[in-house]
Amino acid sequence: MSGVRLAATLVGILAAGACAYGGQASPGPAGPPIAPSGGVATPAPGAAIRHFDLTAAPLALQLGPGVKALAWAYNGQVPGPTIRVAQGDLVVVTLHNRLPEGTSIHWHGLAVPNGEDGVAGVTQDAIPPGESATYSFVATATGTYWYHSHQDSAAQVGRGLYGPLIVDPPGAAPAGVADRTLIYDEWPLGLLGSRAPKAGDPLLITYTTYSVNGRTGAAIAPVTWQPGQTVRLRLVDAGNLVHFLHLDGIPYRVVAFDGHSVTGGPLVTDVLAIGPGERIDVEFEGSARSSWLRMLDSMPPAEQAGVALQPIGSAPPVGGSPSPVHDAVLDPFTYTATAAGPDAVPSALPPTRSYTVALTSATMPGMPGMPASPDGVAYQMNGAVFPETGALDVRTGDIVWLTFVNQSRADHPIHLHGHLLTLVARSGSPAVGVIVKDTVVVHPGASVTVAFRADNPGWWMLHCHELYHAAGGMMMLLRYLDVPRLANLGGPYHSQPD
Repeated sequence: MSGVRLAATLVGILAAGACAYGGQASPGPAGPPIAPSGGVATPAPGAAIRHFDLTAAPLALQLGPGVKALAWAYNGQVPGPTIRVAQGDLVVVTLHNRLPEGTSIHWHGLAVPNGEDGVAGVTQDAIPPGESATYSFVATATGTYWYHSHQDSAAQVGRGLYGPLIVDPPGAAPAGVADRTLIYDEWPLGLLGSRAPKAGDPLLITYTTYSVNGRTGAAIAPVTWQPGQTVRLRLVDAGNLVHFLHLDGIPYRVVAFDGHSVTGGPLVTDVLAIGPGERIDVEFEGSARSSWLRMLDSMPPAEQAGVALQPIGSAPPVGGSPSPVHDAVLDPFTYTATAAGPDAVPSALPPTRSYTVALTSATMPGMPGMPASPDGVAYQMNGAVFPETGALDVRTGDIVWLTFVNQSRADHPIHLHGHLLTLVARSGSPAVGVIVKDTVVVHPGASVTVAFRADNPGWWMLHCHELYHAAGGMMMLLRYLDVPRLANLGGPYHSQPD
């Protein structure tokens, strides 16, 4: 727990006891932990029931030759097993906790019932060591999603507790498509046992190893295809940095942002910027020529994250260093594509509630007996750190506009649980296409406005998905009025989302 978060929590507890959005005054007796709730028992008509077991446990992870990390993993692998289901399926996942502390699972991007959202201290208690819990929900939306811990997530996701979740349309998979998922992550200096960036490192330059699907450098498996196949790449950023990816010499089309399909997008050769928590799906026609999917970040570890793209039976591409010259960066606010389903909020529909959230930061001095925040900075929403940030109130049926104003010097990928965000405008300029997302990067000095329908009652997290920023305080709650909160911070199971 960061010093910022711990200090704010203790101040709130001492001043107000168990406040409406904070923790509880003391742990109290340890009764049974609050489990996931509100799950359903039947799939959609004609769909299946899909059961999965995940065991979270420590793992000595071999990232590459001579590069090991003391990871935490699902089923002995990083990323965890792919959970792949069809739209309408009932997904039943039992999590067995073999870690030395509590944990949970959040289904990032899926609008599940509130009690299944997996946020420790908000929708459930952390699952204690040696215990198990079962989640159940219907996969209502197709697309590329992912799952990860939401108990002390800056540390637990940072150690490897994440995996892909793919929801296919009903029926057979399309023929002739080579479908590949690539999950990007960063690992810190001193891989054995590291939990946080070095103090005073706001740019996270101590992350000296980058990985793709849990491997780095020459250990990264190539993406292969039969000549003539369409290739679909599902790109996921599970780390803490915005990454810049480039398909060398390959025109591609974006077919989904954050899992939500779009149509009508042009063929481009732009660099792809993908922020923490975001997903981008692209398609291209697989030629007979090998190439690279390169990372063009300015930091040297980017050279470790190149992915070879090659037809089956062909030689791998030559050269592994990023090219110094590349195209413009693809911008979802100017990309001329249209959401393929009914999820977007029409731009002509006026909001019934509007909120503005200022994203700021301030140096947080250490307090006696308390650790400093990971990079020595308090990350704030409207001048406060969680849990003192309070809640944004809505009622079922509201059309809500949220405007985030970034007054800090860092990017902030803002993620809202349980809802779909339609891009409205950035810094006063309206979005060109109709794009639906669940995570949106707000750059320094910019403002971003999004819209959503209040159609999923509960108490939901709204936070920066650069998880050390969330741990430093950049979290708040979206609260449906007259709906009870399911769990509180702290308590005998030390529940804490970040």
